[in-house]
Amino acid sequence: MDDRIYQIALSQLQGIGPHKAKTLVSYLGSPEAVFTENESSISKIEGIGSLAAKSMNREYALEIAKRELDYVEREMVKVLFYKSENYPKKLKHCDDGPIVLFGKGRLDFDARNIAIVGTRKATSYGKKMVEELLIDLIDYDTQIVSGLAFGIDIHAHKEALKNNIPTVAVLGTGFENMHPTSHRSVAKEMEVNGGIITEFLSDSIVDPSNFPKRNRIVAGICDATIVVESADKGGSMITARLAMDYNRDVFAYPGNADKFSSSGCNSLIKSNKAMLMTCSEDLIKTMAWENENAFGSVQTNLFIELSNEEESLVEVLRTKGELDIDTLGFETGLTSSQMALNLLNLELKGAIQSLPGKKYKAIN
Repeated sequence: MDDRIYQIALSQLQGIGPHKAKTLVSYLGSPEAVFTENESSISKIEGIGSLAAKSMNREYALEIAKRELDYVEREMVKVLFYKSENYPKKLKHCDDGPIVLFGKGRLDFDARNIAIVGTRKATSYGKKMVEELLIDLIDYDTQIVSGLAFGIDIHAHKEALKNNIPTVAVLGTGFENMHPTSHRSVAKEMEVNGGIITEFLSDSIVDPSNFPKRNRIVAGICDATIVVESADKGGSMITARLAMDYNRDVFAYPGNADKFSSSGCNSLIKSNKAMLMTCSEDLIKTMAWENENAFGSVQTNLFIELSNEEESLVEVLRTKGELDIDTLGFETGLTSSQMALNLLNLELKGAIQSLPGKKYKAIN
């Protein structure tokens, strides 16, 4: 059976969110094993239990996945699995990152991804700030990410296209029910230089609860989030908070004290939750883009920060080669719950690789 069926089905298990799904794969070795392992074994996995093992309804999830794969193949949709090379690297480090993303376009997340978000009722001031910023970012290998919504979002996408800057929209629906429908033509343009992604099945409809989920992806795949205009509450403020939770840089443009459309930005700056931004130089200097070089980027990959438990696991694997999860536990003295968490983190950091038969090896 096509691996993508198991990957999609994993995201559709009832009562199993991204964290538990990743735990299952970490313990069992592959998405396929989640659907072939007996219920009794699954129920004994730390953090799963008998109730979840019984209620996840694996057969139903597989049926949904098979139907979705038909759509994926017909519409030439990319399936981005969280352990695959094409999955956004920054999102791999987010514990609640989706199991799979569905994508269209020339998706490349190796650029400097910058989220630009704001109010749906953008003013001329907000639009001007976006326009000036994107003109200045043309030579900085950036990719603009937003949510395709009215206001600042769609203006950022359009200005990126105008300046030939790649831009990605993260949807809160499936591809067949793209919202707002009036932005479909812009989304189509983005497939040529950037693309569109969603974690939702193709026929997923507009649901208010989906948009905060969408916002976590916007925040998670980006190096920084810029709030251009925002009231005290709304999607852009949620995105800013999520970006802070993910340890990303957050910037905000200030606005007039008596303007409702800038109250959220002013509040973020006042409470030191966002850096004051008045021009592109504020972003470029803070992100140290002018000083970056090839050697600096290589060093980031060479020296991965590991906890003591992670280091002990990697050291055992480097010394003894491929080992199964039981042997690893014996060699390190870690409990099953510690093993699951640390092995997952090490995979996401690119320090180890999971193999069939619940085995692992270090990546030198």
